[in-house]
Amino acid sequence: MGLSIQAALKFGELALKKANIKNYKNEAREILENLLKKTPEEFFLMRDKSISKTNNIAFIKKVKKRTNRLPLQYITKVGHFYSRPFYVSKGVLIPRQETEILVEKVLKTLRGEDNVSCLDMCSGSGCIGITLALENDCFKKVILSDVSKKAFLCSEKNIKIFNLKKRCTTILSKFFSNIPNIKFDIICSNPPYINEAEYPLIEKDVKDFEPKLALVSKDKGLLHFKKIAQGARAFLKPNGLLFFEVGLNQSQKVKKILLDIGYCDLLIYNDLNQIKRVVVGKWKK
Repeated sequence: MGLSIQAALKFGELALKKANIKNYKNEAREILENLLKKTPEEFFLMRDKSISKTNNIAFIKKVKKRTNRLPLQYITKVGHFYSRPFYVSKGVLIPRQETEILVEKVLKTLRGEDNVSCLDMCSGSGCIGITLALENDCFKKVILSDVSKKAFLCSEKNIKIFNLKKRCTTILSKFFSNIPNIKFDIICSNPPYINEAEYPLIEKDVKDFEPKLALVSKDKGLLHFKKIAQGARAFLKPNGLLFFEVGLNQSQKVKKILLDIGYCDLLIYNDLNQIKRVVVGKWKK
């Protein structure tokens, strides 16, 4: 017989607290819930029961990984986005709350439209494009595109999990090289945008474990914005919209990139922390 769930939790909490994990109680519980494949409600009802010796050993190993700063999402293989659990594997960018504002603005802009086509470029886990399809049935064709094979496989798995094979497709592509010759109502992207010079200074947990390919862009963090904005012209319908998530202090630079290329009706939106996080441009030509 292994430890009781209460005792296992206590061990996990103390180990994570000692490792200076900020949300040590929640993370210990989430690791154990995930290991036992229980919902929070089911887990609460069985807190007085014991776990097997095998699960106890597995829990200790997972807690140790977290004390070594491996992100929680890579341990549980779950990243929450828009209140949904997305599958996340190592080598794929972890979904972030600030990206939800991009989804909100796309949904608000397209409210009332029908038969919308969307390209999610640099899609990673697929959380943006898949969430758009789940939140609004008007998104009839969503293509998820990424240059990373790991991201490609991860997004394919999420499409299957959310039963969206009829509306969502994953494509392995460097920018627009393998994108079908069709026109989209929306192209959205959370591209790499960290300046190479700033990369050594970012949070250690991110730098040590998340893929640099999904984080860093050349040309002072602006290359992906330029490449996507230029390429999108041939893939947007007249009055089609390009949505970008941008980094801190990048909004005006990205706005200028879009204006110089020929986009119009530029808009900038703040995230919940009042950081200018989303830039939108319309292609009329």
